[in-house]
Amino acid sequence: MAAKGQIKNYLGYAFRILNKTHHKSLTIRATGNAIVKALILIELVKRRVGDLHQKNRIYSLEIKSEEESKIPEGMVQDKEKTIAIRRVTAMDTELSKDPLDTTDPGYQSPLPKEEKPEPSKDKEEGEKKQKSGK
Repeated sequence: MAAKGQIKNYLGYAFRILNKTHHKSLTIRATGNAIVKALILIELVKRRVGDLHQKNRIYSLEIKSEEESKIPEGMVQDKEKTIAIRRVTAMDTELSKDPLDTTDPGYQSPLPKEEKPEPSKDKEEGEKKQKSGK
């Protein structure tokens, strides 16, 4: 997941994978600043698709990049390449329709089904009185 991407685009993709294909699971991977967006996405998918098992893994990732030196060409005979190493936090989350390993420390069971409470008669009568002006 990229920090610049819009959550609604990822959300549509996740729904297509879980609802319109034969796939039983989806893995969301994010690093650095994109982790916050990934968490929002994960919660939205869990609430809208429902009955999904979740397994999280958080770890540190080393990213190596090779850069040419920024010293002007006339001052140095050979352009030197420097290797920059950065450490970033990364997170993998698996959302699955099938049960996952419940002994894994990153496991979360599916959300309980939300039941809408029926309005009580006392509340309905109070609303009727307010509308009629009594």
